[in-house]
Amino acid sequence: MCDWEEFLFTCGHSQFRLKCYCHQARNHPLHRCRRVKKLRCIWEQPGPCEGCRAAYAQQ
Repeated sequence: MCDWEEFLFTCGHSQFRLKCYCHQARNHPLHRCRRVKKLRCIWEQPGPCEGCRAAYAQQ
């Protein structure tokens, strides 16, 4: 089970990022994991995501 982190933005979007590979994915040539994703941390961010920031900048 690979470890993941979730980042929650004020715009309502969220983003998942890989924290570390599990033992099986580390040994797989393409780093494929067929197990459950384990959410380790949820981080609340103080602003909007990159996509929303770019959209706000264009307005």
